[in-house]
Amino acid sequence: MRQEYLRAAAEAYANLNDHQSDCYHYLNDGFDTAIQARLSAAYSTKLSTAVPSKHIDKIVCTALVECQYPINEATGYAWSGNERAAFANIPKATWSRNQMSDHIEFILNDMSQNAASARAKIQFQVTGYSEAT
Repeated sequence: MRQEYLRAAAEAYANLNDHQSDCYHYLNDGFDTAIQARLSAAYSTKLSTAVPSKHIDKIVCTALVECQYPINEATGYAWSGNERAAFANIPKATWSRNQMSDHIEFILNDMSQNAASARAKIQFQVTGYSEAT
């Protein structure tokens, strides 16, 4: 129990921005639907100029679901392009032509980097606190 309070205090002092915090908690604390909605809105905005508008929600939803599955060590991602296209209910030809897997990988990599940054900031607070006592 003490560890949970220590982590919460460390997070409060780590100066995380909202997006870093959302990525960290979504990937580490069980894929909360409230956080999923905020991440969906953030990534929809980021993709608004790069992806046809009718596919944005499907791509973001696919990425947010894919990160809930174990990663294939050979590819570094959980799903192949065909599996992503099938989940998003977008024809494979359209998926390939518009290089939609690149957008999925952007989202997954961005979430991972933000979560890692948040984890490092929190760990720095915990380590600094532990060394001072």
